[in-house]
Amino acid sequence: MSFTQSQLARIAFDIRGVTIGERYMPVTEKDYLTRPFCVVSEIAHANVAKQKKILVIAPLSGHFPILLRDLVIGLVPYHRVFVTNWINARCVPIGDGDFGFNENIGEIIELMRVLGPELDVIAICQGVVPTLAATAICSQSYREKTPRSLILIAGPVDPLSNSTPVVRLLRSRQLDWYIDNVIEQVSGPYAGRGRSVYPGHIQLKGLLAYLTRHVCQGRELLFKTLNDDGADPEQFPFMKLYTSNMDLTAEFFLDNVRIVFHERNICRGSLHWCGELVDLTAIDDTALMTVEGEYDDIAAPGQTHAAHKLCPSVPNNARCHLIVRRSGHFSLFHGHTWRSTVLPDLLAFLDDVATR
Repeated sequence: MSFTQSQLARIAFDIRGVTIGERYMPVTEKDYLTRPFCVVSEIAHANVAKQKKILVIAPLSGHFPILLRDLVIGLVPYHRVFVTNWINARCVPIGDGDFGFNENIGEIIELMRVLGPELDVIAICQGVVPTLAATAICSQSYREKTPRSLILIAGPVDPLSNSTPVVRLLRSRQLDWYIDNVIEQVSGPYAGRGRSVYPGHIQLKGLLAYLTRHVCQGRELLFKTLNDDGADPEQFPFMKLYTSNMDLTAEFFLDNVRIVFHERNICRGSLHWCGELVDLTAIDDTALMTVEGEYDDIAAPGQTHAAHKLCPSVPNNARCHLIVRRSGHFSLFHGHTWRSTVLPDLLAFLDDVATR
């Protein structure tokens, strides 16, 4: 079945096994926690140390989370991996309520509380800002469940620190334009009929335009198309993962545009959750690593690194910043660059955190 078929509620990561040293280890994938808008998938091999838990916050970016399959494969030999496998919004009954930025933060807080303590957290792209906010709220209100470490990969903490065409496009239009032009109501046989969504087919048009620009300019996606460097390019080619699109709730899409790109609330110190000011200075017992790609034209260098300045209470010896030379956005979590450069530094950071 094609990933682009919009009736899919979610897609399994379908990781059957990993090689550790010279030994092949079977891998199991099971539903650890089921909620209306998200199933938390636990992916692990039988011999993994039970105390080594890592939570991966997949971005609500219009892709199915299977886009992060390479990242998960890299982590599975070392951790019990828990991934937010977000549900296609057109498959969520309207009676299950809204899911906006506030609910996204709340979902991540709840996962930290359920999986903590001694939890490491990785957030990618759009998932970075709500995860940073959730970590601050845990530091303020649930200190015993505060993550041990937080790794932020290519996310727009401060999108104006190094603006990109994506940022400029999102900021160039008022919210009313998005409501009038890219929001639709689910109809037909879907469980979510009547729900307002930002549909996957519109996101796909944008992704194909982005791909065309990369091909014409000789950038990252051209080379991933010509020479797929993923972990399993035959069964899971990059372009199949890249075009695996799902609907987002309209309220989340519009909140994200407004809060992250228009108002830049988290870097301006004005983000609230359930009426409570999110205070990033409260993060003082969570190690912080940021990862950026030199050629990333979605979240350019500086956007994610901004988190360090916003979190002054993190000790200097608990910080790390990695800028990956000659890397675009997707190579930070998919393919050779992820496996050879990002993953080793990430694991070294986690080992250092565990022995602090």
